[in-house]
Amino acid sequence: MADPVAHHAAPARPALAHARAGRREASERRLSLLLLWPVLGAISALAAYPFALAVKQSLSAQTGEFIGLRNYSRALHNPLLYDALTATGLYAVLVLPTEICLGLGLALLVHRMIRSTAARAAIFVMAVVPLVVPPVAVGVIARLFYAPGYGVINQVLMRSGLTDHEIGFLSHPFLAMVSVASVDVWQWTAFVYLVLFAGLQTVPREMVEAARVDGAGGWALFRHIEFHYLRSLLVLILFFRVADVLRVFDHIFILTGGGPGSSTQLLSLYLYRIEFKFFDDGQAAALAVTVLVVVSILYSLVTRVLPVEKVEKLEEG
Repeated sequence: MADPVAHHAAPARPALAHARAGRREASERRLSLLLLWPVLGAISALAAYPFALAVKQSLSAQTGEFIGLRNYSRALHNPLLYDALTATGLYAVLVLPTEICLGLGLALLVHRMIRSTAARAAIFVMAVVPLVVPPVAVGVIARLFYAPGYGVINQVLMRSGLTDHEIGFLSHPFLAMVSVASVDVWQWTAFVYLVLFAGLQTVPREMVEAARVDGAGGWALFRHIEFHYLRSLLVLILFFRVADVLRVFDHIFILTGGGPGSSTQLLSLYLYRIEFKFFDDGQAAALAVTVLVVVSILYSLVTRVLPVEKVEKLEEG
């Protein structure tokens, strides 16, 4: 005859173990939050205070008097703002597709064609070099190439007989934009390459080999397999590079100073001039707050639409 006490005690053991696991998990969560609280609190304080100060400044006059949204209205009705936005958009159109295409092409080339560990390490070191060079130094070096009179490019073109006069790389509006964009491409294509090359290492080798057995070529392999593993990285790269375009300053300031005219005066240079040349604190703060809010919304949208689930479905399939 079965023992009724044992019959009732047996189902209670899993429930007791589940309850203990739940309490242990809750305790670990509280401990992790307790350990993270000082760091998160410090970061929040460092970020919140300047933002609150900028918001207050954007709502105040030079004398400190509260004027509401008047600074925002002045900022948005300034036609120079839209010239700066146009220049920033053109700069982004020039640099972002170029950097992504070159970085992706280089990552695929190294991943598929170069198997030597030493060669890959050498390429890695060469790719890191542009990223660690200060932007000010990059701007100074670029000026040695594009400047009139002593510029390396003009000297080479004239001495080789390709032209009999100097080309105004920094004095023609479109050439000036192309010149400053080429510096950005040189410095940040390496970043795209490093991120995408790391992403290619996560592609399962068995899946690639099976596709090759089925007769898939290089384009089909990229389109149907590798691209799904790189898609989320490409979206993140695009977002980070857009954020960088909004704050690029150093090499453009050294090369052209925003000229000729306002053809290379990007949003960051425009904000700099509003604040430090015209000393319009309220309008500069209003623009800074607006840009920060727009970028934050953009980041929120990007993180919501990252297609990670498609990669997971591809792996399950």
